[in-house]
Amino acid sequence: MPKLFSSKSKKLPPGERAKEKHNRREEVKKEHRRLRSLKKAGKKERTQENSNKKKFRLTRKQVLYGLLIITGVVLVTIALRIVLGEVAEDAAARSEYEELRESFPEISGRQDPYDGTDEFLPEDLPEDIEELRDLSLEELSAINRDFVGWINANDNLIDYPVVRGNDNTRYINTTFHGGRNSAGTIFMDYRNSRGFDEQVTILYGHFTRDGSMFSSLLSYLNESHRRSNPNITITTRDGRLLTYRVFAAKMTDAWDEAYSVGVHDSARASDVFPNAPAGASRFLLLSTCTRSPDADERILVFAALS
Repeated sequence: MPKLFSSKSKKLPPGERAKEKHNRREEVKKEHRRLRSLKKAGKKERTQENSNKKKFRLTRKQVLYGLLIITGVVLVTIALRIVLGEVAEDAAARSEYEELRESFPEISGRQDPYDGTDEFLPEDLPEDIEELRDLSLEELSAINRDFVGWINANDNLIDYPVVRGNDNTRYINTTFHGGRNSAGTIFMDYRNSRGFDEQVTILYGHFTRDGSMFSSLLSYLNESHRRSNPNITITTRDGRLLTYRVFAAKMTDAWDEAYSVGVHDSARASDVFPNAPAGASRFLLLSTCTRSPDADERILVFAALS
């Protein structure tokens, strides 16, 4: 604030002294106005700063909401891609196995291999259908050297080639043609012999999303269904036709004693398998997982060679 009064007072004429007092009052008023103006400006500046902070906080919320929306869109996109990928994978597996059935109708469960087509005439067929079957078995073995036979069961709901790998993981996610697919292939326990000639032969298959492979084993848990659909046929790699009859099924787990019978256990199947037919000496055990959260849950179907 400027100094308004000097330390030394000078005597001035009355008119001049009045004028000087007036000027000094005006200067004081002006200085007061200036200070008030600065104070108001500072307050306004602080108010604006606080307002900007509030706006900044709102912007951060908007950014957060935006990130949440973007994250949601990304997750939905990923889930959609997974679902579409699974659908495409299922379709690819169905197409591959349907093509095999159409290519080898004399082995699959089709009643009339050439029904509804003019491509073949009766006189074009071999006189012995077994010759055609043997040729098909040789071709299937050429396609996949692990081929051991063909299974047909449950009113043609199960109608697939069977393989045996060097372990029990090879065909979990590999199709008959060797493609990568979660449907996999129906496969024999690697500890069994290829000829289905042991006390117990175990076959594994997936419980799939689309109901293919071994998913229909679930229906065998119903006793009346077992009675009306008892037969399981196996066409072996060397051309033998084996017929098994289902006598039991159960929901169990991966550690069931039945898995060890005839593999690394000396127990007899007739002592372990529920309701095993008297006198039966060779058995077929079909196994599948379920879509339960319990990864160890299994469905087992028991059948005896007729």
